[in-house]
Amino acid sequence: MSVFGPNQVEELVVLTNANVADSVVKVADTSVAVDAEGQKFRVLQDEGDELITQFTDLVDPAKVDKVILKEYEESVEKQVRVGNYVDASIIANATYILEVRILEVGGSLSSENFAIVSGYYQTGASDTAETVANGLANSINLNLSRRGGDELAVVAAEDGSNAGEYQVTITSIFQKAVAGKIIGTPVRFQVNHKIYGTADPIAENVNNVTIATITNGFPGTGTGKYAVNLEWFTKGYKYPHYRQTGFPADFGGRVPFFASSDKTYNVVHLKYFSDRQSPTVEKQQKVMTILVERTDLASNADVNSFLAQLRTTLGSAKVPADLATS
Repeated sequence: MSVFGPNQVEELVVLTNANVADSVVKVADTSVAVDAEGQKFRVLQDEGDELITQFTDLVDPAKVDKVILKEYEESVEKQVRVGNYVDASIIANATYILEVRILEVGGSLSSENFAIVSGYYQTGASDTAETVANGLANSINLNLSRRGGDELAVVAAEDGSNAGEYQVTITSIFQKAVAGKIIGTPVRFQVNHKIYGTADPIAENVNNVTIATITNGFPGTGTGKYAVNLEWFTKGYKYPHYRQTGFPADFGGRVPFFASSDKTYNVVHLKYFSDRQSPTVEKQQKVMTILVERTDLASNADVNSFLAQLRTTLGSAKVPADLATS
């Protein structure tokens, strides 16, 4: 039973090249693939062992609303450049401040939960663009190291396209996922830069340095991290809620896991529903996610094989077109 009621509302199946063939099977005989439109079906994940082979909820093609296909896309880390430190624009006897606001600290999805990490450099009469950029990077890296040093990478370097111009590049660091413990939320951050003249009786920000976002962060599609987190969540419907956390009652071996953070997947979402069964169980919207392992462009043929099986029972109108294989 889940918090949504007595029915399972989300399922996950992980298929590979070894078991994707004939994975959409008849309800009456899970060893026989569907062979006609309109047949009720299950998705079978055959692992060659009856104890760990998985099969899904019964699906009635008449109650399938939509099939969504998402091709694998690699995750991208956010990168911001603080640039145009040049000797001619360095202000003597001033405090340079490089400020990074790290959002949603610890994975908490709240705009009010943030941390500000700053780097400082006090210029003298003879500082250059190189000393300022390196000083800011060293200062903020020291403060980031006190937080574990696993959130952002800050590097000062000369701009390869403009001799004599220095820049500081801030890049988010990939966050690993540990099933059931750490979801590995990408680091979200904002950057600010300030300059205050120390001799001024009234502090005024006289910043003359530009800030540009080089790449926006993107969590990716069908990544190993996504697969591991989703599998952990969905196992809570089918297996004990306290999987691998109820020691000594649950030693973990009783709950099979198949997704891997080292692999990549194409993703198929099958959205369907079950009718109202009683006054206490309303019509339930459900989603079945099928992860089909992907190694390269040619391996898209595996998810195409699965889509062809869906077309047999659902018809072509509801099933997306095949992915390119070359």
